[in-house]
Amino acid sequence: MKTNYHTHHHLCGHASGNAWDYVSEAIKKDLKIIGLTDHAPNANIHDRFVRMAPDELPHYLEDCSSAKRRAGEKIDVLIGLEVEFFKNQEEYYQDLHNHTDYLIHGQHYITDTMETGKLRSGFALKTKEDIYLYADFLVQAMESRHFSFLAHPDLYMSGYREWDKTAENVAHLICRAAKEHDMILEYNANGFRKDKVKSSIGLVRPYPRNEFWEIAKSHDVKTIFNSDCHHPNFLYDDVIREAEVEYQNLGTNHIEYLDIKPTKKR
Repeated sequence: MKTNYHTHHHLCGHASGNAWDYVSEAIKKDLKIIGLTDHAPNANIHDRFVRMAPDELPHYLEDCSSAKRRAGEKIDVLIGLEVEFFKNQEEYYQDLHNHTDYLIHGQHYITDTMETGKLRSGFALKTKEDIYLYADFLVQAMESRHFSFLAHPDLYMSGYREWDKTAENVAHLICRAAKEHDMILEYNANGFRKDKVKSSIGLVRPYPRNEFWEIAKSHDVKTIFNSDCHHPNFLYDDVIREAEVEYQNLGTNHIEYLDIKPTKKR
């Protein structure tokens, strides 16, 4: 691992460590680039146990900027956020762009209207209709052009679990759109930390699912490997190395460096 573009912060409420903790660990591991991408605040989503509050965003940005200044020339530090896609929030996305180097897409919820409202967890999708709707969210996120890559696109398998024809069709929908829009899909190593779940073929990881990534490979979709770490010690530990080997063995169209250059003076 030379780069990691998906890293969290204690402000989200389910991670540990501040920006410098992650940057300093990346320096120790001899990474070339570290991206700081905690869960973005959203005034219309009230799950404060998994994301910072809107009034905490300035503190997050300053903490990231301080870590960037402290790192100097030792490593390139990029400042970003992980963001859900919902319709009719263009002003919100533009404001986030104005304060960051990049945004990544992580669809942790779906709604029937595709706007913020009655949220359903992306980790607990059970029906065919649910996972087709999840795919619709991802496709529209790609079409929006707001995001540098899509995090854990196979998250829908956390709840659905059975790799049947519907799960396969959803994977093709996502991967065809990724190819069409030249969108990078993330192989999310944090899934290797999750407990395995029961399926008809035995215990499986909720994600990443190699069946999905074989389909991504068949579409020649660009892919990226990230740790999605929620603790500095998890940036590049044995679990991530195990995931990295499995990812490399898949032989997908791997992208090591994103085309992102810091544009904000901090």
